Amino acid sequence: MTHDTDICIVGAGLSGLALAQALRAEGRDVTLLEARERAGGRVLSPGGHDLGPSWIWPHNRRMRALIERLGLRPFAQHAAGRLVFEDAGGTLRRDLEFATMGDALRVEGGLARITDALAAEVDDALRLGCPVDHLAEDAEGVTLTTPAGALRARHVVLALPPRLAAGLGVAGPDVPTWMAGHAKLVARYATPVWREAGLNGDAISHRGPLAEIHDASPADGQAGALFGFAQPGAARDPRFRAAAVAQLGRLFGPAAGAPEEVLVKDWSADPATATEADRTPPAGHPAYRPRPPAGRLIFAGSESAPEDGGFLEGALAAAEAARHHLRDAAA
Repeated sequence: MTHDTDICIVGAGLSGLALAQALRAEGRDVTLLEARERAGGRVLSPGGHDLGPSWIWPHNRRMRALIERLGLRPFAQHAAGRLVFEDAGGTLRRDLEFATMGDALRVEGGLARITDALAAEVDDALRLGCPVDHLAEDAEGVTLTTPAGALRARHVVLALPPRLAAGLGVAGPDVPTWMAGHAKLVARYATPVWREAGLNGDAISHRGPLAEIHDASPADGQAGALFGFAQPGAARDPRFRAAAVAQLGRLFGPAAGAPEEVLVKDWSADPATATEADRTPPAGHPAYRPRPPAGRLIFAGSESAPEDGGFLEGALAAAEAARHHLRDAAA
């Protein structure tokens, strides 16, 4: 039976993009399918503001090497100043000299600069707006059913969360998708007004609707931005946006309650990321484990990474492991 492609990767998030780029550089025949009309997966940076992941950590050797290869500039998460703490009764403290993410790094212009660059390198191997409805494996390959028709591949790499893979008829453990049950809000300002008051943009609130807030200002610190993670389910309330803006004013001063723009992404409402089961986030970080290949199917989502599962570094580690499996299969 003929094959349309040697390797079909399902999911053009960071893992799928990195794997497709590496395989094409080796001269392999690759097709990369993405259900969305954009590449990047959970990496999303409208206007340079990260609505998905924001941070890279000093130990993330793969991420740091990729950033360097692409010629992008990392910079330190703003940490100078005091943290704001709000208890459940609404009592505020603004005297805490502490930064919750002091070692973190960000990418100037947003993390989507990484996925956009990889998508450009993958070029015509990438097919956007092409969801996969079902997979069927036989002795010679795998048939992928899409709205545009069937596609045959010798090997399929599932670079997507296990719960989404289960929706394609692929059996496996029920593993939570990291951050899929959360929503993120970014508020943009002309200047980082909280810094003028000696605050670093960090806040921990037990009153909500944002549970955790951080400075999201650009690298030069001229314009300002704050981002916050919503408490589970909070973003589904139609009053969420107004309540979150009011909270920013309460925590950081009246000027913070009058942003120029507010961006919200509720990942739990994104069917290309979350399932119904993801609407209730796990209590802590799940113990993600690598998933061995099953026949001609290889698993390469961040939740299947051999290390740093759920994180950006994990996505690259999963892509690296998938590339090794494919080399072994071709030997």
